[in-house]
Amino acid sequence: MQWKRLFENGCISGRLGVYPFTAENLFRVGVALCIYLKLEKGLERPKLSVLGTHFLTLSVAVGFMAGGGDVLLGFEGGDLSISREGEENLRVEGLEEHELRLIESLLFGRHSLPRAEGEEVGRIWTREERL
Repeated sequence: MQWKRLFENGCISGRLGVYPFTAENLFRVGVALCIYLKLEKGLERPKLSVLGTHFLTLSVAVGFMAGGGDVLLGFEGGDLSISREGEENLRVEGLEEHELRLIESLLFGRHSLPRAEGEEVGRIWTREERL
């Protein structure tokens, strides 16, 4: 039996409500993306561009904020971007394949993912607001 990767060609594939597209799993993906950017890239307050609002993108965005990153809703300019492709794919852009493998190891590792608290929790920015 061959192990199927979570990320294939920068996308996560699934069905809503079924692994890996449950709210909890997508939340954890968001936290892991943020933690990776903080630890490996040295970004103090990473930014995630969310291109299109949908259950998939917003679930990841909430996790990203819980990891301590900010979300740019509906516009580009983040360190990463996520978007929905069709009904069954969520695309993550801004990372190489080997980086996505490292994020998988964070998700499937034995250690819990650290979450931000208080003022460290990220914010959502819209086009009308200034960064």
